[in-house]
Amino acid sequence: MSHGADPLPAGLHPGGRFDAWTPRASRYLVCDVDGTLVGPEPGPTAAVVAAVARAEASGLRVGYATGRMRDGVGGLDGSLRTSGPHVFHNGAEVRAEGDSIATWSLTHAQVDRLLAIAGAHEDVYLEVYGVSGYHVSAWDDRARPHWELLQVEPRGVLTSAEALPDGPVPKATFTTFSREAQGWLEAQLAGMDAELGVAGSPLTPGMVFTNVNQPGATKGAALAAAAAHLKLPLSEVAAVGDAGNDRSMLAVAGTAIAMGQAEPAIIEVAHLVTRDVDSDGIATAIAALLAWNTELAGTR
Repeated sequence: MSHGADPLPAGLHPGGRFDAWTPRASRYLVCDVDGTLVGPEPGPTAAVVAAVARAEASGLRVGYATGRMRDGVGGLDGSLRTSGPHVFHNGAEVRAEGDSIATWSLTHAQVDRLLAIAGAHEDVYLEVYGVSGYHVSAWDDRARPHWELLQVEPRGVLTSAEALPDGPVPKATFTTFSREAQGWLEAQLAGMDAELGVAGSPLTPGMVFTNVNQPGATKGAALAAAAAHLKLPLSEVAAVGDAGNDRSMLAVAGTAIAMGQAEPAIIEVAHLVTRDVDSDGIATAIAALLAWNTELAGTR
């Protein structure tokens, strides 16, 4: 089925890869969290909760793809009750039915290098994540809004990876508190053999987050692992996001939807663009996916 001259549902318009896309049935939807499921308020709006409930009731599985750790989505779990699989740590962990089905970890040598970078600039701070909980390069109260977003304070200050408890280190995240510091950090990380993803949150204005993962750990790779776990082709997977760390999953999803406030590079890789987060764009996207699923029922 080709989209041809058929009008798009209200609230959607073409993205950069629209001409390469046709309406298709989706059986698994993966949503970025900050800037997609959640806007400037701590949790999803009533419209988003209702839209996700309709998706799940129809048989469309919904999962998160977030830079947050699993401890940082407890509020979402309680309000949305999604079936998953879910992607955490910017792609370094995929969880399904309570178990990790794919993981990528940083080495202690990589963590020590990142700690050294954080210690060299007063407006650069680092969080080092374990499977549960995280340590920080400094007790910096400027980062408190992020701690509140994560719903848990750091376990302590980390000066060397040697002091970390045993277990995987799925991700480290830099926070910068000035534009100059972000430029400086990008120069320090240039050429590093790692996956880098830059993102922000409407809940933490003035803070830019740079996620650092092991090579190969991206939301796109995690999305592929989640789809394989469900025995679904990527053509039957939809993804919605708004920031640079969402680019890889939008590039592989059968239906890739950018939020209305997304940066131009994200809109360019998307098939479609929905309304912005303040206008419940994810609810608009879900309504369109469900309409296409109904229209295309029986054609798979």
